[in-house]
Amino acid sequence: MIRPFSSLFAKILFWFFLNLILISGLLFGFYVFQSKMGLEAIFGRQTIDRMYVAGRLISHDLTSTPRIEWSDVLTRFSEIHQVHFALLLEDGSVFLSKNLHIPDDLLRRLMDTFPLKRPQNESRPPFMHDHPREEPKGDPPHDRMTIGQGSFELRFFDHNEPPDGAPRIMIHTKNPTQYWARIIIPVSLEPWRPAEPAMLIAESESITGNGFFFDPLPWMFVAGAVLFISVLLWIPLGRSITRPLARMTAAAEEIAGGRFDVRIHEAGADEIGRLGKALNYMTLRLHGFVNGQKRFLGDAAHELGSPIARIQIGLGILEQRIDPWNKERVKDVMEDVTHMSNLVNELLSFSRAEMSPTKVQLEAAKLFPLVERAVQRECPPEAKIMINVDADTQVIAAPELLTRALANLIRNAVKYAGNAGPIVVNAKREKDQVVIVVRDTGPGVPEEIMSHLFEPFIRPEPSRDRETGGVGLGLAIVKTCVDACKGSVTAENLKPTGFAVTISLNTGC
Repeated sequence: MIRPFSSLFAKILFWFFLNLILISGLLFGFYVFQSKMGLEAIFGRQTIDRMYVAGRLISHDLTSTPRIEWSDVLTRFSEIHQVHFALLLEDGSVFLSKNLHIPDDLLRRLMDTFPLKRPQNESRPPFMHDHPREEPKGDPPHDRMTIGQGSFELRFFDHNEPPDGAPRIMIHTKNPTQYWARIIIPVSLEPWRPAEPAMLIAESESITGNGFFFDPLPWMFVAGAVLFISVLLWIPLGRSITRPLARMTAAAEEIAGGRFDVRIHEAGADEIGRLGKALNYMTLRLHGFVNGQKRFLGDAAHELGSPIARIQIGLGILEQRIDPWNKERVKDVMEDVTHMSNLVNELLSFSRAEMSPTKVQLEAAKLFPLVERAVQRECPPEAKIMINVDADTQVIAAPELLTRALANLIRNAVKYAGNAGPIVVNAKREKDQVVIVVRDTGPGVPEEIMSHLFEPFIRPEPSRDRETGGVGLGLAIVKTCVDACKGSVTAENLKPTGFAVTISLNTGC
């Protein structure tokens, strides 16, 4: 069974979300470090525009408000825009909105980099320009505002055309984390005096300034749209790859279990479709090879049966007519012929058990009589076999095939562990299945052959002689009989000693 986190679909999803995380991380870093990376032309444009609009309104209100009430004006605009405002004048005066404090080191930096210093030989600021009373028709330029008898050019800290020595518009301070934005606005200290430059500062604990510096909502919609489109594209892509592969994996597992009637229906012309066609061709070839092998084993065993039987009869007659000195030699030959006869019988049993499951008639049968019959057939007088099977337990199976499978298991247990202790046959119901376990207390089998134990001609002992018994077809016959009954069979070594074979069949209730 495929682990969820190792499947191809999980890997595709992993790379999909990793891609999103990397993109999100890059965008976040792009945004957070914009003030250090000179990216204000992209993200800071909103800040500049909003600071410009707010600066015009604040400058207008300050001009018509006594200087002692300027902090109240800044507080009122702070409540409107959800950021704190401060105003710095060239003479070092500082006006703050309510609950705002500027750190001393930041204040010194701001004053040291205050732009637009007035030359000593000039009585008026260089950014002031006289204009006739008749203003040009139309709206004034967006970066110029008229105050009194002249017009004043608003300036802001832009990295494209910064004033000499002026830093960018955004500043980030820590302990506590604060974000600052600033522009230069014209402020008239007295109604009759010309406007002078002042630094308007906006402060917030949020990098977005509660939407004043930067509005993240459009970006969130863009990110959501990217995520939605990515999901719509990636998940169908992943499913279109993994679903056919899952179907082919299931079919390949059935083929590996001996079902050669499985067909894969993948009509695509891509790699997956070609793989499905290759598997179908491979299944047909395997079906031909396996059927040929079965036919050869059955025919050979059948053809050998009659000659061996005649040899046994002839040897029996010969044994009665020869002198005692030659009887031992005839007895050795008889044992060899008997061993050959057993081999032929096992080959016949294996060939019959390998018949097509479609030809097997399954029916509901009582389990206890089948177990009892197998025990009576294979249990010698000296062996001890315990049966723990409920008399009412029913299974769906072919009675003859199931009896043959159980008889082979009991025969193996008696042969390899009959002297080690009792052999136990248990059966219990688990949900919609009946689990039959035949276990002994013998030495078990080597772990290296455990995965091949149900293959033909696999034996724990490397030799195949009269002393060690069969030829390694017993468990192969068990598997083919159980498969024909639509069941499953497994084997395991027990701790500290012992060996158990488990058969699972559908219940008849």
